[in-house]
Amino acid sequence: MPALPTAVRDLLSYTMWANRAQLGALRAVAADDLLRDAGASHRSLLGTMAHVVGSERMWLSRFSGKPLARVPGVEDYPDLHSLIYGAEEVWAEMGAFVAGLDDPQLEREITWTNSRGETYTQELWRPVLHMVNHSTYHRGQVTSLLRQLGYAPVPTDLVYFFAGR
Repeated sequence: MPALPTAVRDLLSYTMWANRAQLGALRAVAADDLLRDAGASHRSLLGTMAHVVGSERMWLSRFSGKPLARVPGVEDYPDLHSLIYGAEEVWAEMGAFVAGLDDPQLEREITWTNSRGETYTQELWRPVLHMVNHSTYHRGQVTSLLRQLGYAPVPTDLVYFFAGR
């Protein structure tokens, strides 16, 4: 088993890889289908991926100690172009974060307050893994929505990330 920083770096790199693949699949989706309310937790394909990107942006802001006032969402990324641009900004920020990870940083405690006003304190590695898991969960929803709308999803399982390295 690799050291914690290596494992966390791998998972964050995987998250960026999987998000790129998923957004690539969305390029083949008609604009109306991107916005179609499919009854998912964030309504549409665009809404769900906007939530993924916005949540990652929120978590990265918390990790840096400069939390955002709210989670960016579909109102910030109203179309595929703006969503991809926003994701590229998040990937640059995440890449810089990944490059600086070490044991002391991952073991330091951070405190944040969620959207319900609840405050938590945990070692940094725990919310980092939550962010990775949260994104994976919603990419699974996007995969289901793509299938329901008649589009081909892309494989984004972790095993495929490691196989391509």
